[in-house]
Amino acid sequence: MQIQRVNVSPMELVTLSALKEHMRIEHDAEDSLLKSLQRAAYDWVEQFTCRSLLTTQWKFSSLPLKGGSEIRLALPFPNLLEIKEVFHAFTASNKERVRKFTVQLKNGIPYLCLLSKGVPIEVAYNAGFGPHPDFVPEAFHHVIKVLVAHWYEHREGSHCGIPDTVELFLRPYQIRRLI
Repeated sequence: MQIQRVNVSPMELVTLSALKEHMRIEHDAEDSLLKSLQRAAYDWVEQFTCRSLLTTQWKFSSLPLKGGSEIRLALPFPNLLEIKEVFHAFTASNKERVRKFTVQLKNGIPYLCLLSKGVPIEVAYNAGFGPHPDFVPEAFHHVIKVLVAHWYEHREGSHCGIPDTVELFLRPYQIRRLI
């Protein structure tokens, strides 16, 4: 299986000015470091929760599946907003659009259900809370500020862990997968 981020919303979940206000930083000398830490925090939160935050376009490719059987594929990084297209991928250049499929939601995880032809399935979909930061629960905004501040203060690696409050804020949103 392979998952690839195709496109992410151009908006920032937490602006640089909001980060600097939270951290009480009044100079611009380390803006590039803060932006880098902001991106790392955003990625860490998505990986920890197994969720897309802002609307993100994903491309998911499965392994070859048993032909002639109904399959259920768990789509990584919910919240599912839209399935753009589904293909049976016979080869990289020979793909057949799947027109009949359903989506089932179980424990917050969207499952794509369809009849397999014994070849990999490719799915292009959009996931996230929405295209604007206002759609994302406030806990995510706060956690990104906390992570950036923590990593900024401990950038030399003297204390590498994640603050306990981060996991406490995110645990209600975390999707756990047993594979």
